[in-house]
Amino acid sequence: MKGIRKVMAIAGSDSSSGAGLQVDIFTLVELSTFPFTVVTAVTAQNSLGVRIVQPVPSKVVKEQMKAVFADCEVDAVKVGMLGARENVAVVAELLGETGSSNVVVDPVFESTDGIPLLETSAIPVFKNLLLPLATVVTPNILEASALAGFSIGGVADMKRAAKGIKALGPQNVLVKGGHLGGDKCIDVFFDGESFFEFSINKLSGNVRGTGCLLSSAIAAHLAHGKSICKAVELARKYVVEKIERAYPLGGGRSQTIPSSVDPYE
Repeated sequence: MKGIRKVMAIAGSDSSSGAGLQVDIFTLVELSTFPFTVVTAVTAQNSLGVRIVQPVPSKVVKEQMKAVFADCEVDAVKVGMLGARENVAVVAELLGETGSSNVVVDPVFESTDGIPLLETSAIPVFKNLLLPLATVVTPNILEASALAGFSIGGVADMKRAAKGIKALGPQNVLVKGGHLGGDKCIDVFFDGESFFEFSINKLSGNVRGTGCLLSSAIAAHLAHGKSICKAVELARKYVVEKIERAYPLGGGRSQTIPSSVDPYE
């Protein structure tokens, strides 16, 4: 009997459930894993944008993680928004101490509308302490540019950035190309030896929380024992399905929703 697969989601709370921990939770549940949660920040936001961001004190973040690790073993960890330099440091500290495996790191540096979600001073700590613990890191174009130190204008730049980010210590890098122009969405995966390109036609609509959805889905599939390449492949398929059925709950961007409340059924 395999038992229940368990995933720790470390991320910020979104009051509108369009991103962050709320999306992590429903993704992990839909992919047959049990979510443990560590709240790193509280945000007030809706489909129109982010209004305020309040990081949780690092002591509280640390105690949440310690409480879970003291009681249960987890099969994977998803790290999303951390909010503050001190939170990056304590998350890296505990993941290192516990020897956590299957760590998916989704860099969350700012919101789509340009609101900072991580202090600039935290990025060197993010690079030096957290990235070396990652099984895979999943930056979008802007995040990959910040990590690699140069602007990205195409697939060749994505590959160069993936190499640079890989040199910071993660086992694998997935650079997401959805923010590039063109009618194709191309993601570049690099394992340190080979590049793999995942390409689909761009889908219509402006949907929130897809980065959270993807990273949580990767973590869930890793928890079920899938290889990293297979986990990425399955997670991308899941995200496409969710984007195709995204729903405008408010007056701004649409968002992905759990299948159990799918209005199209």
